[in-house]
Amino acid sequence: MSYEAYKFLHLLGILSLFASLGGLAALRAKMDRPLGTGLFNILHGISLVFVLVAGFGLLSRLEMSAPGSWPTWVWIKLLVWILLGAGLVALKKAGKAAGMVLLVFLLLGAVAAGAAIFKF
Repeated sequence: MSYEAYKFLHLLGILSLFASLGGLAALRAKMDRPLGTGLFNILHGISLVFVLVAGFGLLSRLEMSAPGSWPTWVWIKLLVWILLGAGLVALKKAGKAAGMVLLVFLLLGAVAAGAAIFKF
């Protein structure tokens, strides 16, 4: 696949990941619904897979496929991916404060975007 195709899939995964986290936060904060069911949980998992696979596809196109050759920004993005993946647990424990947890997720997304754009 081309670099542009991987980038499109990566961004699509990121958009759907944040859509799922926002939906789950809204359900948790307003309706106090359990997080064990629903389309948002499925979307969260599928989005994480898209982000990871497309991200590694981008790394291979940048010829950085070996972990020893990864710069710091790649490690930062991996850490953010793990934290956003654990977002379901954070939302489940947050209860009515799910909106605040969502703000933390947005800040994590900003850190990942900054790491990718500015390559630090």
